[in-house]
Amino acid sequence: MRIRPWLSMVGVVGVVGCGSPEVEQAPAPHEVRGGAAALVQQGTVQLNLLYVHGVKGCAEHRQNAEGSLNELQAAVDAALPSYIAEYQASHPGVTVVARSAHANLYTAPASSYAPSDSTGPLNMDDWEVGDPGCTTTKQGDPCTTAYEWRYRLAQELNRRFPAGAKNIVLVAHSSGARAAFEVAANVGPGGVGTQNWGVQGRIAGVVSVQGMVDSLGTSKYNVVGTTSFVTACKYGDPIVGFGDSCALGNGWCEYAGDVTAFPAADWVVRNKRALMLNSWANCSPSLWTGYSDGPLPFDAQGSGLAVGTGMTPAAGQTWRPSHGVKYGSFCHSAIVDPGISGHAQAVAAARDRMLEWLFRSSPRVSETGSLTTSTSIAYGTSTSTYGIGAACPAGETDEGLEVVGVCKHPGYFDGDDHAIAAGELTLTNGAACTGAFKWTQKHDSSNKHAATFWWKTRSLPVDTSLLATLPAN
Repeated sequence: MRIRPWLSMVGVVGVVGCGSPEVEQAPAPHEVRGGAAALVQQGTVQLNLLYVHGVKGCAEHRQNAEGSLNELQAAVDAALPSYIAEYQASHPGVTVVARSAHANLYTAPASSYAPSDSTGPLNMDDWEVGDPGCTTTKQGDPCTTAYEWRYRLAQELNRRFPAGAKNIVLVAHSSGARAAFEVAANVGPGGVGTQNWGVQGRIAGVVSVQGMVDSLGTSKYNVVGTTSFVTACKYGDPIVGFGDSCALGNGWCEYAGDVTAFPAADWVVRNKRALMLNSWANCSPSLWTGYSDGPLPFDAQGSGLAVGTGMTPAAGQTWRPSHGVKYGSFCHSAIVDPGISGHAQAVAAARDRMLEWLFRSSPRVSETGSLTTSTSIAYGTSTSTYGIGAACPAGETDEGLEVVGVCKHPGYFDGDDHAIAAGELTLTNGAACTGAFKWTQKHDSSNKHAATFWWKTRSLPVDTSLLATLPAN
């Protein structure tokens, strides 16, 4: 078992909805073809990458939304031949064919639903609960922004990769990441598994890059100022930081504020594969107190079963865990906007993480949990050793262990809570997705302190990579 005390670091085919318009012909995806090269695999293995944009406010930006993530797509495409050659050399008898394409949900075939006062397909972000001409009670019902994002993503997947294409990985930024997890998990108004979008069996996994995965309107996240996120989004100045100067639609404000994709993302982790890349930086303006990338809180970007664990400041002068792999310190739109500082570095970092996950190492969380010390720990002394984990999932091998924690400093005069330094944690190798750890209090010689810890054990496919789990033609 590798030890990592990280501080960041078959569905039914069909289309849901009535009377959808005729599907226009999509441009051909980029294709990268390898020569010949597996153990269990034999023949041609498809790898199809669909890049999905985030929210856009201005009509022009919506019309051209497929241009988002262009640089990431180009960087990945350029690096693919060497990764394919490496994989094929170690998997004789396999030929990898990789293709990539962009989605544009604003111009994608629309559902048959739309409010009577907002029928233009570019206006799907305006579709609020209770709009005229619709019978809706929550975002996710037909005739709402959430429903339309999911519906159109399924349409774009079928359009860009028609029947016969499989092993599709959704690579998505911001709001697109939420929709990607939801479509992969068949999310409907009632949650995971309540709406068949008809594409689940063709999706192999999801890569989110600074994804808007959690709902932003809960009390967990502290909006700067005195109002709520949804109210500020609907009635305040245009929400900045999402890469657009125009106001975002009121339906999108409800979707962003009131709907969480954490259960969907966790479903994808358990049943497919997921890589959640998160980030925070000193971005101005920022909507939030604590760590954020400007418009998104750090810990809204990854669900609890994401590989990678960090810590982020929380209300009440304490800290809580964040989940996902911190791939660098970037503001929200750096990955999509060449004019923002850090763009090239964000693209390179996301490319490298993504290709490593696709071709070499695709871990998932096997078990996760938390525990709190039963007593306060004096300086220079240690907790008992905590045993954690359980047997690896079937078909998986042991990969590693992550532990983070918060040291508790109660009261107003003896200091705030803080994240526990990695050097105070001792992690011990285990076998078959188990392990152990203890904490030694090394920083406060005058006081005893309690602590809470969050841990994860991790597993890998036997052949380690996502690609090795994909079926050949």
